Amino acid sequence: MDHIYIGAQRVGDAQLSLDIESLIVLNVYRIAGNDNIKLRVKILDGGTQGAHVTVDMSRVVHEIVENIPEIAKYCAWPVIVKHNYVIAGLCSVTRQIIKLSEHKKVQKLLGFRDACLMACSESSIWTKFCEVDMISTIKSVVLDPMGHFNGNVFKLPRDLVRFEYHLGQPVRMHNVYKIAREQNKAITNDTPIEKLDLKHTFGEGPFMTLSDVILFSCVQIFMTLFPELKFQDKLPLTLAWYHNMKEMNVNKLKFDLNPLPVEITEVEEPEIVKQSLYTADPSRYKPEKRIYTKQKDITNSLRIINNNHIEIANSLYPYGDEIEFDWSKIPEEANPMSGALPENRAYRKCDQLENLAKAVIKLTGGKQMKIVDFCSGSGHLGILLAFLLPQCTIILVENKELSLVRAKERIEKMNLTNLVILQSNLDYFVGTFDIGVSLHACGVATDLVIQNCIKNKAHFVCCPCCYGGIHDCYHLTYPRSLEYQRLNMEHKDYLTLAHAADQTHDPNNRKTTQGFVCMDAIDTDRRLYAESCGYEVHLGKLQPASCTNKNNLLVGICNG
Repeated sequence: MDHIYIGAQRVGDAQLSLDIESLIVLNVYRIAGNDNIKLRVKILDGGTQGAHVTVDMSRVVHEIVENIPEIAKYCAWPVIVKHNYVIAGLCSVTRQIIKLSEHKKVQKLLGFRDACLMACSESSIWTKFCEVDMISTIKSVVLDPMGHFNGNVFKLPRDLVRFEYHLGQPVRMHNVYKIAREQNKAITNDTPIEKLDLKHTFGEGPFMTLSDVILFSCVQIFMTLFPELKFQDKLPLTLAWYHNMKEMNVNKLKFDLNPLPVEITEVEEPEIVKQSLYTADPSRYKPEKRIYTKQKDITNSLRIINNNHIEIANSLYPYGDEIEFDWSKIPEEANPMSGALPENRAYRKCDQLENLAKAVIKLTGGKQMKIVDFCSGSGHLGILLAFLLPQCTIILVENKELSLVRAKERIEKMNLTNLVILQSNLDYFVGTFDIGVSLHACGVATDLVIQNCIKNKAHFVCCPCCYGGIHDCYHLTYPRSLEYQRLNMEHKDYLTLAHAADQTHDPNNRKTTQGFVCMDAIDTDRRLYAESCGYEVHLGKLQPASCTNKNNLLVGICNG
């Protein structure tokens, strides 16, 4: 049996105060209406923090619980727990609720090939809009509604204006031409997408999906606080969508939220970048990498490093290289050679896993530890560690549902009992641990792993990837270390090093050697940052170095 866990504050006999994500999950739970999943509510101590809405729970089947399984505490709530598997994140949790519904009409909310909101927020603009952007906007409105006023002039939230613009753009979906031909047989594959005459009746096109249900709760809160008639000129498409959704009876909750007693004399619309919320919008594609890989710029960036006497030497041999390792003792399910990988690729994968496993084995020293395999994919590294270190608890953290399906199959075949699966991105993981590992976590993800380890005073073993993918975000900025920040280096100079570090694919290309130097330069910045946080850091190369083009290994030992 699957269980949903949410936290709440008790307001009355039948009323609970919920955060926005829990309110949305609760509404989806009511829409799904099945017995395959149960709702558990933990009454939280202390006052209400953050944006909360009071909900009438008299018609919601739920259980108030005191004791929470340890596995449910690994991720930020709401979560779904089933045995050793946890699902976190608004879109993933609501997707699972819909998947478990016994009603086919409800299951259709997952859209074409059940792909609605399947992509994670890091890679999908639409998922990020539904799971992060709009949620943050509504939270700010609930927490500080008067912050959107300048006298009696109301400043429209930017994300509502983005949604309004999106609804006016051409529909882009996997089967868009098939849908268009059902309405107009004259449509051909050569017809420009702008001429298909498909309207955004709903957020993703002509059919309602889970994303509409999520966004509806957000817009409903907004329209409850403020008089919607004031927004008819600025948000006509959004209001048409909103009323259409109300007619579809998707609101299954009664919540207590009073309109603000403030007169609005004028509505001010913020400037936005005029793009739809589709990742496939061609206006989003910009050849950014080209501006970072001019040789004169790479030379200049390396000169800045050298002139400031920053040592970027790599010790070549990785931490733990001396540890004995025998693949003949590894079960088939944990050995890439027994899988579906081509032989040459499987050999390289074995070499990569062996290097990281040796480092982790040396760090544990035979002790019982909790190890997190971040961005675990289908669990090659984590499953190997779970077999090699039976005294340790291994936690797989991965946001791709299909990857974890394969991991779960192998875990069950090996009957591993010391392994936990978290379908979650790094943002939602809140557990404590002793060692964090990542093999080819792309771009920013490697730095988020290191930052999470430093926060937990945990050791880390990281083999970075996709250096050109690093960029400033709300979690962290670059350069990472004070030493690099003090250089006479512009942000573009740093990104030039990062993009040049990805030019390591052809051993016969003269830029490859330079690319490895740039890799070391970026990883030296990471090393210096960790050292400033009290870590002893080893920077070496996977052996043999030919097992992957991204072959640096950063091992951080916490001395705190």
